[in-house]
Amino acid sequence: MTTDSVKKMPIWSRWMIWIKKKKLKITLSLLIIFFAFFLSRVVLFEAAVPFFLPIWAIVARRYPRYLPFVWIGGLSGSLTLGIGQTVIHVLLVGGYQVVSHLLKQKKFIPLQVAIVVLLVQMGWQAVSYGGAIPLSVSLLVLYESVLSAIMTVFLFQLFVPMHVLTIAKWTFERIGAAVMVSALMLTGMGSLVFGVISIPLVLVHLVVFGAVSVGGVFVGTAVATIMGTILSLSQLSFSGMIAVYALSGLCAGLFQNKGRIWMAIGSLGAALFFTVYDTTLPLDKVYFYSLTCAMLIFFILPTSWLNYAQNQLFPKPTSVLFKRQQWLTDKVNTQLYDFQQFVEFITQLVNDRFPTQKEVASSSRMTDYSVCGTCFRQDKCWGVEDQGMYPVVEEWKELRAHTKSGVRYRLNDRIQEKCVRSSGLIDALEEQFANNKLAGHYAHGKKMLAFQLRDMSQHVSDLMADIKLNEANHESEEEIISRCLDNAKIAHFQIDMLSEEPGARKIVCCLPLKQAEWETNQMIGERLISPILHELYDEPFEISRTSEIQDPFAHVQITFQSAVRFKYDYGVFTRASQDTLYSGDAHSVIPLHNGLVAFVLSDGMGQNMEAYHESRKVIRLLRECLQHQMNPETAMHTLHYVMSLKHHSDLYATLDLALLDLQQGKLWSFKAGSMSTYLLRGKDSVKIDSQSVPIGFLPTLSVDAEERIVKDGDILVMLSDGIFSPDDSLEEQEDELIRLMRKYETLPTESLAEILVSEFNRKYPAAEDDRTLIVVKVKHAVPEWSLFSPSYRNNSRERMVK
Repeated sequence: MTTDSVKKMPIWSRWMIWIKKKKLKITLSLLIIFFAFFLSRVVLFEAAVPFFLPIWAIVARRYPRYLPFVWIGGLSGSLTLGIGQTVIHVLLVGGYQVVSHLLKQKKFIPLQVAIVVLLVQMGWQAVSYGGAIPLSVSLLVLYESVLSAIMTVFLFQLFVPMHVLTIAKWTFERIGAAVMVSALMLTGMGSLVFGVISIPLVLVHLVVFGAVSVGGVFVGTAVATIMGTILSLSQLSFSGMIAVYALSGLCAGLFQNKGRIWMAIGSLGAALFFTVYDTTLPLDKVYFYSLTCAMLIFFILPTSWLNYAQNQLFPKPTSVLFKRQQWLTDKVNTQLYDFQQFVEFITQLVNDRFPTQKEVASSSRMTDYSVCGTCFRQDKCWGVEDQGMYPVVEEWKELRAHTKSGVRYRLNDRIQEKCVRSSGLIDALEEQFANNKLAGHYAHGKKMLAFQLRDMSQHVSDLMADIKLNEANHESEEEIISRCLDNAKIAHFQIDMLSEEPGARKIVCCLPLKQAEWETNQMIGERLISPILHELYDEPFEISRTSEIQDPFAHVQITFQSAVRFKYDYGVFTRASQDTLYSGDAHSVIPLHNGLVAFVLSDGMGQNMEAYHESRKVIRLLRECLQHQMNPETAMHTLHYVMSLKHHSDLYATLDLALLDLQQGKLWSFKAGSMSTYLLRGKDSVKIDSQSVPIGFLPTLSVDAEERIVKDGDILVMLSDGIFSPDDSLEEQEDELIRLMRKYETLPTESLAEILVSEFNRKYPAAEDDRTLIVVKVKHAVPEWSLFSPSYRNNSRERMVK
């Protein structure tokens, strides 16, 4: 609703909107005035008790902005008792302010109240009696100081801190404190009698009826007994009224299930019984008229009010649902545990069945060919190792594994020149080659399965941990964070989880705002809460926003979000060998979440359409694996297994995967037959090489993986083999590329890659091949409003950790 629309509304509508907005403040202000007025008039032992000081102490400690309302209510009540009582209350407040200023410890407020009451009252009585204070008066002052301390404890239980005032649970301690304070306040209402109706008696019976309706016979009897005891002590007479109130609560509670009418009849019957039993009790027409008035009010009370009070004070137990949920959680945990054990067993079983290097070597050098067993030249061909047919067959195997099917027949020429049964030998070699390839596929398939089972076992373990943490303990994410803050003794009252996505988590913590403690709350958020969240979610957090909220009460809202400490810019240069649309090189930038990004470069074999599709197929499959949270090493083996199972194609592709963690500042490099990756930091550089074969090239695969720490100003370079010239030294070309990188590193990243390739090809002409170059710059993610600016000069002096 805009400001203009509010101004156009009638004045009464604007007042209603303002009252609804300030409802909590208005309600609390009226309650403080009400409590201060009647507590300042409390009478015990036929003497006024200075309970104005306890209400002043509790408001000064927890609601300092509402102290004027304590003055209004307390002094108004004191004036009804006389000027002398008003002066005593003013002296008590002044003495308390002096004592609380001298004693900085806030944990002994009831003791401070007792000391102030004792000193002020003794001084007042000394002046009144000329220094000779009677013993009875001294004892009465001592009683007042002790009672004031006890009342302070009750008020601390009743008036909880501001940030939990509307959400605090009504525990038995708090309910008992509310009953005691209410009973004492009723003693200050003794003069509120209108005709034959006493307001204190009406309120007492209403409280008893409400206690019976909400808590049953035991609660009703206890409340009635407490009320009767306090009212009897206030006058030091008619102690039999304790039994009257107790029996009234008991009789009303016995008819709780019969309805309100029977509850009222039970209470009335108890009063009639004591009227006949003891004629000395003050059960006059004022008592019965007041009881009748309370019954009529109790009859017209809405049922929803009583149900609301019952749910607040005594919520219905959900033990059956709790036990069922616990049983279901235990059952799911058991099944997941059994499945995890099965996965671990299968993983171990598969890992133990890998062929050894000796077995692979012996199978690859098998010379038992049946066609040669009956040949007259067997001894000449196979008699001496590394002579005769041995070099020819080894060369055939090597060329056969690296040659396309279109030129396969050229491999048979030398065999036909030396072997009289060449066709049979070639068939035997083809069969052996197929068997070895099938065995390699089988071995790598088991290895891939083992990696996948390992990842599955890890996912199951994480799932079981989440179920045990959230379901077995029946805790939400907010409750878990709240419990951690409670363990760290950090005061808070509300936690809101706005986003649970890794790398983009957002959590709002509401902390109570105390006097002049804005900087303290900010420090608590940075130094205490942030490390707790980091340990809980295994990612760093930062404070994105801190705001002070005044409505409905003053508090501080601190918003934490996943800290992405680094940002990146990248530029790509790519061009096909014949300037066509179909390049054998393919690249992709895959943001897995806000704090993790993957750079992928794949080079297919050749420069035709098949190489184009092959490299993009590798990129597409890798993206799907990573987005399904598969481990990068497992993803590489899965890709190799899928790509190597080709019946009509011998194509393969290199793969260069760089995972950049923008939260932790780490770089993981996974390579399969790709060119080296270069990491530049100032004057230093690191070269990350690859020793493995491309994806789909051989039946088996080993993945090269390295981990590096990145810092502000680092530059990452990934490239395909078409960038370098085959006619010049590779070391010289690498030095020239690094020199050009340092020369043009200040240029925008979007144009840096193209300028690098252009300048590099001037000295080293490009080969007839597809070319791709990816340049990534890593920088600190510093907010625009920050005064801090990292110096690249200082970073360049740091030595690279190799």
